[in-house]
Amino acid sequence: MEIIQSLKAVRDVYINYPKRLELNQEELKKIDSEIQDILHVIELTSFNASDGYKWAKELQRLRKSRRMLKDELEQLEKIKDFLNFPKPTEKVINKTIGELRTIESRKENRTYHMRMRKDLQELIK
Repeated sequence: MEIIQSLKAVRDVYINYPKRLELNQEELKKIDSEIQDILHVIELTSFNASDGYKWAKELQRLRKSRRMLKDELEQLEKIKDFLNFPKPTEKVINKTIGELRTIESRKENRTYHMRMRKDLQELIK
């Protein structure tokens, strides 16, 4: 039924998304700490090529998870901003939808530009 689906969407926006925002923020902190732990192992220990590859793959996995969390957090922050309005108007709702579409579009077309190591830019496509 359409009304039930609409109420489920309202529940997501007002209940589930704020919870998810908090959970994602905590998960991001955990991932950042795990990345730091691995970077310290790399900095402070000697390791062979096999172990180095293992650490690199683990960093890659963590960085990808971190990126996914940050992308979702960016969207959830817009929902949080939206929830600051006691009774959102159609204008506020449309503005939030537009901001979320902009975030999605930017994400689809995003490329990383090297800050220091310009010689590595060609590896990032």
